[in-house]
Amino acid sequence: MKISYHRRRKIKTRRIAIRDLILRGIEDPIDLAKELKVTVPTIKRDLEAIKTMDEEDFTFQTRQTSEQLLEKKDLILKMLDDEEYYTEKGELNISKIMDELKTSRATIMSVLNGD
Repeated sequence: MKISYHRRRKIKTRRIAIRDLILRGIEDPIDLAKELKVTVPTIKRDLEAIKTMDEEDFTFQTRQTSEQLLEKKDLILKMLDDEEYYTEKGELNISKIMDELKTSRATIMSVLNGD
């Protein structure tokens, strides 16, 4: 079952809030449920999930600045001139660029289309 973006964001926000409350000394699931206005089973499920989350999971990604986007665009253009990023048939290996720059296919395609 696929969970929507907004639902995932809501869950992540709630888990961050739970961690903050635990750090402030509120550890009882009933107290956490009252504080966050959710059910106790929801809190218990989140507490189990928090055990497996690493520090990166407790932050939201920030959007790139226009300067960072321009730098990425320049890097992609340089890669287009490099033979290393083409297959033996002469086709562009987009997945290799995606992996190296950790960017989306849409970003690369927009550079290719001249956007």
